[in-house]
Parts: sequence; C-alpha cells; structure tokens
Amino acid sequence: MKRLFLIPLLIVISCDETTNDEVSLLGTWNITSLKYYSNPDCSGEYEELSGTITFNESSVYQELVNEYSFQEYCQEVGGSYDGSNCIVGDGSLFFNGDDYVEVPHDQTLNISDNNGNQGTLMAYIKIADASAVTYNRIISKKSIWNAPTGYELEVNPSQNIITFLAGGDNFARGELIPSDDWMHVAVVFQDSVATIYVNGTDVTFDNNINPVTSDEVPLWIGNLTGSADDPEGGAFNGHIDEVGILDIALTGDEVRNIIANGFAINSNVAGYWDFGSGSGVVLVDQTTNTNNGAITGASWAIDSPIESPMDVDSFSQLCNATGGEYSGNSCIISNANYSNYRLNLNEYCEMDSTGAYSYCGTLELSPTDATITISNDDGCMIVSCNR
Repeated sequence: MKRLFLIPLLIVISCDETTNDEVSLLGTWNITSLKYYSNPDCSGEYEELSGTITFNESSVYQELVNEYSFQEYCQEVGGSYDGSNCIVGDGSLFFNGDDYVEVPHDQTLNISDNNGNQGTLMAYIKIADASAVTYNRIISKKSIWNAPTGYELEVNPSQNIITFLAGGDNFARGELIPSDDWMHVAVVFQDSVATIYVNGTDVTFDNNINPVTSDEVPLWIGNLTGSADDPEGGAFNGHIDEVGILDIALTGDEVRNIIANGFAINSNVAGYWDFGSGSGVVLVDQTTNTNNGAITGASWAIDSPIESPMDVDSFSQLCNATGGEYSGNSCIISNANYSNYRLNLNEYCEMDSTGAYSYCGTLELSPTDATITISNDDGCMIVSCNR
C-alpha cells in the first residue's frame, strides 16, 4: 500500500479552495489525482491513487484516506488483473539465510520405516542468491549433514548442484541451474538408488546412496538443525512453498502430474505443507498427521507458484476485514495520524522516522490553491485536490 509523505521524494500538492476566506492549508481536501513517479522531475510512468487528505491544526498531523479500486489493489499485492479477477499467489515463506521451520519428530516422518526403504521429498523453491556458495537446505531430518541416519534435500547454487543426503556421507546429486523463477524440486529414493527431478525432468548424474534409516530429530524446513552453529552454513535464502513428504517412491510421471495438477493427499503422504495461511507463526500440515511446524524468522509472502483468482466479493471481504470500508468496487482505508508536519511561513516540513522535521520544502498558498514541494533524488509525487 502506498504511503503519502512517508519518504523524502519530490512531492507536489496542488489544491483548489472554493472560498475566499483567509488562506489556509487546514481542512479536508478531495484528492482528484495522486501520482507517484520514479523520476525526480515528475515525468514518465506513474502510479495513481485517489482519496482525501486532512491537515489538522490542533494535533498537527495529516490524515490520508486512500481509495483503492479492485484493479489498484490487485496491482498493490503483486497480482495480475484480467478484467474481472485478480490472479494472486496463495502464499509462501521467505527465508533470509538464518530462518527455519521446526517440525517436531513424529514416526510418520521416518518414511523409510513406513513402507519399505522408499520415499519422496518435494518442494517449490525460489532462490534469492544464485551466487551463494553455501548449501541451502530445503528439507532436513538430520542432526548434521553426514549423520548416519535421516535424510536431507539441499541445493548449492554456485555449483549448480542439488543433493540428496541419506545415511552417512554417500549422497545422490543432480544438476540445478539457478533461476530467479520458481522451480519444483523432488527426490525419489528406493533402497540405495535415488532419482532427482527439477521441474519434472530427471537431472540425476550420481544416483548411489546409503539406505535411509530412521532418526528421532525434528524435521527442519529451510535449515539444517535450525542452528546458526552449522559449520557448513546450511540455511536457505529465498522462498519455499508446497513441501511434501511421502513414504513411497513416485514415478517420474507421478511427479510431473503433481506439478501439472497439484498435490493430492492420500495415505502415503507423511506431511504436506501448502504455506497457504499467509500469517501466524505456525506452518500447518494439511494431513491428518498434524505435523505442524514452528516458524522462526521466516516471513510470509504472497509470491507463490500456485496462483488462484480473487473475485470482487473476496476483495470486499478482505477490505472490510482489514479495517477498510468497501463501497462502489473500491476499498477506502483511513490512516489517522499519518504524518506530522510543520508550517513556518513559506516553509513546509515533514517529520522523518527519527522524529525530526527534516523533509522540508516550500509552501505556496492562495485563496484557490496550495502547492507543497519536497525534493530529493528518488522521485516525486503529485497530488491534485479540491474541496
């Protein structure tokens, strides 16, 4: 959501008064055009919003009321507007290289014990740093990377490698070319053979592993052991979504079917986390095993490889639930005490994050209009209003 006067930009406010009383900026103005430019000279492409702004003398603040249309809201949240619906991602978690999700140990997660020595791990990932030289752990149920028990799926972007570790230090590897797009990664193992898939393609160049054996440590998503003490680094940097763990070895066609049609829960699914809640500190397992995870550090994001349409009815419900007022296909959101300001003759100043009036510019007032200009190198904003 855009913020008026919160950052030091070149800001121009033009307002028309309808009376010839004493010239004053005080009162409420209807914003007929609010444009954000990325250039300091207010040229080129811009984003536009509308609403009202109030300058109050007694409490010395601006109150901004933003009015978002369905299309504007869709663009604000990173969606794609198709004329009637907003196509948005259903959620993911962003890991900044020090975050993790910890799922307590449960026997259902010792997948090699459940149905013979076989299983499948999969997830969608979006790597933030393709030059990273550390091992980015996606899924780990190991006390350390070369532990004789447990399993782990990781990537090393700088080496173009995706690795599956089973017992000891014998591991399977495949080729992974880093991308800033979402990638589906999966490993399928049975006994001493593992096959690695990226976006449904077999990329394995070393398939030999030691058999996977059970381990009573927790399952970690986005890290190895949830510890910053891992000498190999270990934490994932980027987005993770749609993590699934099964106690059977899927075929390549079955992996590709999940990519094409979505994940289906059945009795062979030990855990499936769809990252769809979008809030809170718990990552919910969608299976009846309730292998829920505690989120540490990772932040929710709307970015996701799984997209779904939001219609106008959903938009109105979301608007009302977030403190807005839905009216006429628009969401009206008021920000009281939005920004403190100071007037000194022809000088107009905004308060910065430290509480100092450091964003200063000029003020021009007449009975019919007002113009405030605050400038720096980052861009500008023009607000036209009347009352």
